[in-house]
Amino acid sequence: MNIFSRRKRAPHLGRYPMEKIKKVDRPTTLIIEDEVKRVPKRADGFMRADHGDFGKKQQEARNRTGSSTVKGAKVPLNGAFGDNMRPLMKLHKGEVAAEKAPISNDPEVIANNMKSLGYFLDADIVGICEAKEHMWYSHDKEGKPIEARHKYAIVMLIDQGFHTNDASTGDDWISGTQSFRSYLRGAEIGNIMAAYIRNLGYEARCHSAMDSEVLHLPLILEAGLGELSRIGEVVINPFLGPRFKSAVVTTNIPLKVDKPISFGLQDFCSKCKKCARECPVSAIPFGDKIMYNGYETWKPDVPNCTSYRVSNPKGAGCGRCMKSCPWNNEGILTYRIATWMAIKLPFTRKFFAWLDDFVGNGNQNKIHKWWFDLDNDGGKIIIPKATNEKGISPDKDEPKNHRVSNYTVDMLPPAGEKDPWPFDRKGGWELKNTLETPDEAKKRVKNK
Repeated sequence: MNIFSRRKRAPHLGRYPMEKIKKVDRPTTLIIEDEVKRVPKRADGFMRADHGDFGKKQQEARNRTGSSTVKGAKVPLNGAFGDNMRPLMKLHKGEVAAEKAPISNDPEVIANNMKSLGYFLDADIVGICEAKEHMWYSHDKEGKPIEARHKYAIVMLIDQGFHTNDASTGDDWISGTQSFRSYLRGAEIGNIMAAYIRNLGYEARCHSAMDSEVLHLPLILEAGLGELSRIGEVVINPFLGPRFKSAVVTTNIPLKVDKPISFGLQDFCSKCKKCARECPVSAIPFGDKIMYNGYETWKPDVPNCTSYRVSNPKGAGCGRCMKSCPWNNEGILTYRIATWMAIKLPFTRKFFAWLDDFVGNGNQNKIHKWWFDLDNDGGKIIIPKATNEKGISPDKDEPKNHRVSNYTVDMLPPAGEKDPWPFDRKGGWELKNTLETPDEAKKRVKNK
């Protein structure tokens, strides 16, 4: 969008034409809300790695992520981001002004004000939804119950940066830094917005990647910012693809909510499978969706994925799925045309996925590489012994015996559990074949 077009747009619309994407009454993946069980923070993949659920190697690797000390930080730049992020957690909540400010009580006016503020603070895309009870964690990381106390959520997406991602493999030494960049910016934006709302006399809390009481994925869906993808626990936006992180502000200030969107992603992901093909540890399913904790989803192998992300020996973190996704691109007119064709013309989607491989999207564009590849060897910054350098593999066949482990909510660690919580990988493979299909769930719900 050029500068002349942007000058004609209302500030609450932002620079991406999200208003042109089809709106629907409910997300394009089935969510049976009364069957969703709230989970504790202890059940998160990274939290499980912290507690040693996936082994000592992964636990020790987590201790080096974003460490504030030169001796501990695996990547020096990540340590610098960590130093700046930790103080922001203290500002996520605060006192509310004793009196309400003399502003409009029209929910639409207030919603547009908050969206405009988000864009003023450099959020890339902003949406609003209800913060329903099942979207809140049940317990915090200390095991204390969390109350779903706010009615609304302002959801903001922060681009991780296309050009840096373009030069990366997705799992090299800059991979984690791209996430940290968006985490930091999201915490800053969320803190300012939450404080502003509290100054107006209404409760508000920022929920960042470092300290969140809500699950961001269902909020992103409900706020109309994307559809759930084959990657499983990642939402894809029609303009940013999967290349973003989110920040959320929950509040009781009256807001007009947005509707979910539909741009054909469920059909596209069923035909593409590029993320599953390119995953370094085969954690993304090639097959059909299942029902998991009330959600229709391509459920990934979380222990497998998390273990690699935290202990990657040739890089820091992993975003190969994001890097290789056909929706992860920007800038050129031909790409925008192809994107709109994929949205509007379903028969072009398989061709679009093939074309993405043909032109080499997902390979490194080293023209944009600017960072130093550095590792930390016991406090001494060194050149890494190895760095992931690989391109996409269009000719790679789908494995004949591809297995993804799934674990029901009842198999996850309970709130407050301090010791390592075991998981049965073989049992997870077998469980995969017993979980309900979306069609079975729809039929069951219809016959209730």
